[in-house]
Amino acid sequence: MTTGRSDEVIDANGLRLPGRFTPDRALAQFRAEPGGRYVLADLEGPGCIRHLWMTTRALPGINRSMILRLYWDGATVPAVEAPLGDFFGMCHGVGYYPINNQFLSVQDQSGYNAYFAMPFERGARLELEVAPDAPARPLYYHVDWHRYRPGALREPLRFHAAWRRENPTQAYGEEYLVLDAVGRGRLLGFVYGVRLLDDADRWSHGGAENLYLDGEAIGEEGVEPAYLRGSGGEDTFGTSYGGALHRPETHLYAGIPYYTHEDVGQARPAQRLGAYRFFVPDAIPFERSLHFRFGCVANDICSTVYWYQTAPHRPFVRLPGWDRLQPGTELRRGSVDLLAAGGAGGAGGPEAPRAGGEDGEWWLCGPFEDATGQAMARALPPEEGAAPDEAARYDGGFGAESPWRTPNPGKPEQHLARWVRRRAVHGFVDFAHVFRPWTRGVSVQWPAAACAVTDLWADEDTPATLHLAWDDRLILRLNDDPPVDLGAQSAFRRRAVPVRLRAGRNRLVLKLNNTRGLTWGGWCFSCRAVLPDGRVLVPGERPEGAPAAAPGTISG
Repeated sequence: MTTGRSDEVIDANGLRLPGRFTPDRALAQFRAEPGGRYVLADLEGPGCIRHLWMTTRALPGINRSMILRLYWDGATVPAVEAPLGDFFGMCHGVGYYPINNQFLSVQDQSGYNAYFAMPFERGARLELEVAPDAPARPLYYHVDWHRYRPGALREPLRFHAAWRRENPTQAYGEEYLVLDAVGRGRLLGFVYGVRLLDDADRWSHGGAENLYLDGEAIGEEGVEPAYLRGSGGEDTFGTSYGGALHRPETHLYAGIPYYTHEDVGQARPAQRLGAYRFFVPDAIPFERSLHFRFGCVANDICSTVYWYQTAPHRPFVRLPGWDRLQPGTELRRGSVDLLAAGGAGGAGGPEAPRAGGEDGEWWLCGPFEDATGQAMARALPPEEGAAPDEAARYDGGFGAESPWRTPNPGKPEQHLARWVRRRAVHGFVDFAHVFRPWTRGVSVQWPAAACAVTDLWADEDTPATLHLAWDDRLILRLNDDPPVDLGAQSAFRRRAVPVRLRAGRNRLVLKLNNTRGLTWGGWCFSCRAVLPDGRVLVPGERPEGAPAAAPGTISG
């Protein structure tokens, strides 16, 4: 804990909190009845919760029959909403396994402890809801907090936690969504649980964390977009070679404290695991947005993510019905996601928010063989003027030994290039979510190249700036201008590229390849088109009154 102002300290959570406080505690015991909804504490601010302790009977599945909700400063939308056990790091409804890290401590039999700092200005309200068919049971709890003098709290960030589950997840396709946050804040960490259903490959070979930060950034105030990619799933949690066998361990910032095998009638036992990762020395702040996914194959996955951010909080997921909280029940992608389809892979309906307000849409065309740079050395169909056509197929040029040629009923044409319409996520487009060979092995992306095509509409002839961030090699084509080779980058970095737009529709083509490099085969870019007056041109968005574009284009 370091000192800032004379009356403030910067604590282990990175928060600036008053240095003077009065310790306080709320504690009680009651009988939690089926269908009950209880206020555990209603605290008057300013203050900061420093420790939660709760315990109840550790019956199988019991902690998935209670929902914990926390509200800050009179908000009607909870900042924290998760099944009770999952909030404290217990996955799959398991009542107890030991956890001992900086923020979570679970002790025998069901001693649940959380040490997150949770500041509030006007007040804090803690609620617990019990499932209507849950057995009655006693519940004991402590809420340890610091009371501050009026006006002493200046920290704008508030603690948040959200639980999500999906069963089955997509194999080598849309990665599992952990978080989509809008605002300024910091990712603190997450708990991740897997029940293996897919016997075709190890759970960890589906991939690891993929973090997309501040894709809306265009260079002002030192804000830069960032993309962080993991390798194998177990690597995220600090272990090694843990995709099949692993001894349960709990450590300061990362670990897999729950790891077991169950006989599910297959040739090999199925893994059941619970893991966690906290980003403390390697902090992950964001200024505008954070989108967080985790690579997967077709398994039953759950997560609880913890983060700080400024108000207002925009929920990205809602809890399913009580019958869908328990492991093993079907819960398809999109059924509880609040973001609109195409933004973050959710459903949400036509009124649901997009992942980013100025995401825009692209047509992606690929994959094409680029093991020796051949796709980057020649013009691909989109560069030759081919219009987007979802029925079109092109020879990707992959040899017989290429992983893109691996026969698989899930992707029988994965070696053929094709068009896929895709909405950006906070300005990011990740080809790996669309073009990935369905083949065994850890999540290194096999070499390939692909194009992203969109329209930029301008009211008049005007200069503009393309703020592009990418890794590996990027080639840009605008209208009929000669191609511009922006070069290869071994890490994800931004570059401002001046261009000249003509009045009306402008066709932009970006061609990107991928190698293992320093991002484990990352295949991602972000793009923002900005006019001299600061206006952002949304990719694929045709202004009202503009002439209709030809069929098959983004704007058509």
